[in-house]
Amino acid sequence: MMDDQPSPPKTAKATPASQHQSPNPPAAGSGTLNPSSQKLSSGLAEIRKQWSSGNHRAARKICTKLLAQYPNHGDLHQTSGLIYNESGQIPEAVRSLEMACNSPNPKPVYFTDLAAILGNAGYDAQAKTVLHTAVKRFPVDGKSHLQLGILESRGMGTRNAIPHLKRAIALAPTDWTSWSAMGVVLMSLDDVQSAMAHLGKALEYAQQGANQKAINDIKISIGECQKELGNVDDACALFESVLKQEPANIRAWHCLSLATKILETHPARPVIYDIYQSGDYQKMPHGEQEMLLFSIGKIEMEHQNPDAAMKAINAANFVKRQTITYSQSAIEDMLGHVRDCFPKERFAHLGPIGNDDQEAQHVFIVGMPRSGTTLTEQILSSHPDVFGAGELDTMPYHHQALIEHKVKCGCDRHDVMKYDDDFIRILGQAYRKETLGRVAKIQTENVVHTTARLIIDKLPSNFTRAGMLALMLPNTRIIHCRRHPMASCFSIYNRRFGGVQNFAYDQRDLGHYYNTYERFMDHWRDVLPADRFIEVDYENVVENLEVEARRLIKFVGLSWDDACLSFYKTERQIRTHSALQVRKPIYRSSLKGWEPYAQHLGPLLETLGLDKSGEPLDVKTRKAG
Repeated sequence: MMDDQPSPPKTAKATPASQHQSPNPPAAGSGTLNPSSQKLSSGLAEIRKQWSSGNHRAARKICTKLLAQYPNHGDLHQTSGLIYNESGQIPEAVRSLEMACNSPNPKPVYFTDLAAILGNAGYDAQAKTVLHTAVKRFPVDGKSHLQLGILESRGMGTRNAIPHLKRAIALAPTDWTSWSAMGVVLMSLDDVQSAMAHLGKALEYAQQGANQKAINDIKISIGECQKELGNVDDACALFESVLKQEPANIRAWHCLSLATKILETHPARPVIYDIYQSGDYQKMPHGEQEMLLFSIGKIEMEHQNPDAAMKAINAANFVKRQTITYSQSAIEDMLGHVRDCFPKERFAHLGPIGNDDQEAQHVFIVGMPRSGTTLTEQILSSHPDVFGAGELDTMPYHHQALIEHKVKCGCDRHDVMKYDDDFIRILGQAYRKETLGRVAKIQTENVVHTTARLIIDKLPSNFTRAGMLALMLPNTRIIHCRRHPMASCFSIYNRRFGGVQNFAYDQRDLGHYYNTYERFMDHWRDVLPADRFIEVDYENVVENLEVEARRLIKFVGLSWDDACLSFYKTERQIRTHSALQVRKPIYRSSLKGWEPYAQHLGPLLETLGLDKSGEPLDVKTRKAG
């Protein structure tokens, strides 16, 4: 997925297959014994009865007794696993379902249940392994392909989801879940038109099945597509239609809060706030807890209630932090390795940058999230010779894919990750081929007949690859967007990201990451040629729009066009948290928007080495984070 994007809908979360229709343990089925065995069948039926009646201890007792008599029966181990899962005993649930999968006559549902539990516990790699085994053993089981596709859609594996989701659709063409999941994946890959088509099919099949929960879920996804396309009123109408029918729909509320300012008189507000203030939200899945808390934080910020806002925001980040793994030392090591691979002499052969009117050239906008990258792209993309492609996953995808390809071909991983000239050349060819293809497809769909001279890729995290970017294609330009550290970091901290931003959910982690990033950018500033690398401060753009816009246009080698000053009128797809802001004229309220919250940001200020006004502390008193 992209670095900055709306949170994935519920259709992108796997649930144990046996729980799609009921949270209770499943009915008896075939195992190693004859399914007509009255004792076994009645025993499983009794477990269901006791569990659904709330007699959990009795259900467990019956299950344990039956397992002692039938230790190789798959359905019993599956039932035991689901009981453990619902009781919050995840290791025990995993062990029981592993035994079900290893039983003499396993069913696909054992694997999908196990993978769902692993995935929901944060063990995505293990869940993928289970599902890959399932699709090999049961190639015509659509649910295995569906769940693997949904799992692959998380993180940077989005592309890998498509073959499995296509297979799932082929095996069950009227299953709304597969169509919806494919729509979500296509949306994350910026193919919004195809996403809308798939979501439309999903809605059709959900309506045929009178599945109101599914209908609401799909409407929200369609609303997210509309928001990306700039159709904010249409998006809000869809979110509102869901809330009117289901006032406690957390995802609809969260999406609405991202699209507009929610008034205190909103009909769903009392319901949502009751869930929050009563603490009932703590019983929800982590994803819903995060959406609720971040949306409450945003609403309280809009109503200028710093204490209430930070209470919700801190709680949201705490919940999110529990679900991710982040290592400060690992980030330092990774960036240190990259820095060592790209010393200044690697760029000595680069001559003056040129402008080739025959072929589109590439511009990369990099930096921290929330540093003005979207605004910078919007200004440049308002020029008629520029195509803003948004946050492409192309570079990180081919970067990782090329590493894995070379390792599979027998190369040593350590040697591959020295990023020699051959690696850089192949990476550049793969990046350019795919990027030109994606741009051509988008232009065809939107009936655009002009050929762009410049293509912008504004994935912020490409700052880690600036050396590769400068070397892999001729005449590449890199724009580094900067912003006051507190403005950037606080804007990150008060938002929920759908992509991989694991540094964002703890104030000290965030401050440490920012400090490491700044030191890393010092390296690129020292080694990259000045005609290929420029830095733009967000504050300067806000205060002196025309001066900075002209500077940007000159840097990318184009003649001036007044449309760049009316960037907010440019209609195009935007997939970041800044989508709504850049469709408005420049405003200054965000320059020091963090200051009212300073008393709640002590760990962040301390780690960044700043006082409460945002000024640097004496270097001797600054903590390293």
